Amino acid sequence: MSKKYIIGIDGGSQSTKVVMYDLEGNVVCEGKGLLQPMHTPDADTAEHPDDDLWASLCFAGHDLMSQFAGNKEDIVGIGLGSIRCCRALLKADGTPAAPLISWQDARVTRPYEHTNPDVAYVTSFSGYLTHRLTGEFKDNIANYFGQWPVDYKSWAWSEDAAVMDKFNIPRHMLFDVQMPGTVLGHITPQAALATHFPAGLPVVCTTSDKPVEALGPDYWMMKRR
Repeated sequence: MSKKYIIGIDGGSQSTKVVMYDLEGNVVCEGKGLLQPMHTPDADTAEHPDDDLWASLCFAGHDLMSQFAGNKEDIVGIGLGSIRCCRALLKADGTPAAPLISWQDARVTRPYEHTNPDVAYVTSFSGYLTHRLTGEFKDNIANYFGQWPVDYKSWAWSEDAAVMDKFNIPRHMLFDVQMPGTVLGHITPQAALATHFPAGLPVVCTTSDKPVEALGPDYWMMKRR
C-alpha cells in the first residue's frame, strides 16, 4: 500500500504557508507565499491589497507541489486554516467587493455597516478561501470570533432576531457554517490550475492558531498518560 499524504494551509498576516505531511505527522515538503504590505492610510485602517490572500495561496501551492516527488493520487485531503477575526466583503459571485479587512482594522471591532451595494456576502478569510478553492459558499464556524451573530451553545448562526439586528448582518449575507473536521467541498478544476493542488481533493475545516495551541498540549499529555 502506497504512503498517503495530507496538506495543511496556514494563512497568516504576513504570509501563507502550505505544508504536506505523511499520515505519521512527518513534514514532507512546504511552500510559502508572502503577502504584500497592508494598506494602512490611517490608524484605524488595515486592508490587504488586490487579491493578495488568494495570490499568496496560489504561489505557496505551486511552491509546495513543485517539491513533491510522490504521486498526486496519494494526497487524500487539504485542511484549511486562515487568519482569525478578519472580514471579507464579497460580491454575489464570491469575488471581493472591497479590499479584505485585517484583524488590525478598527472596523472588525464594530458591527458591520452596509455602505457598499455591491456587497452580497460578509464572511471570514477562510470563507473567502473556501469559495475560491471549492466554489461553495460555506465556512468554518470556529473562525467566527467578535462581531458575528454566533450562538456558541449550538455552534450555528443565532436564530434570535435581536442578536441578528445587533450585528447588522442578515442571514442571507452569511455563508452556511459547519464544524471543524467536516468537509467544506472539493478542489475545483479552476482552483487546481491556480494552486497546483489536485482537482477533486476534499477541503476540510480546521480551526485557527490559538485553539490548536490550547488543544495540542492536552493531546500530548493524554498520550503520555
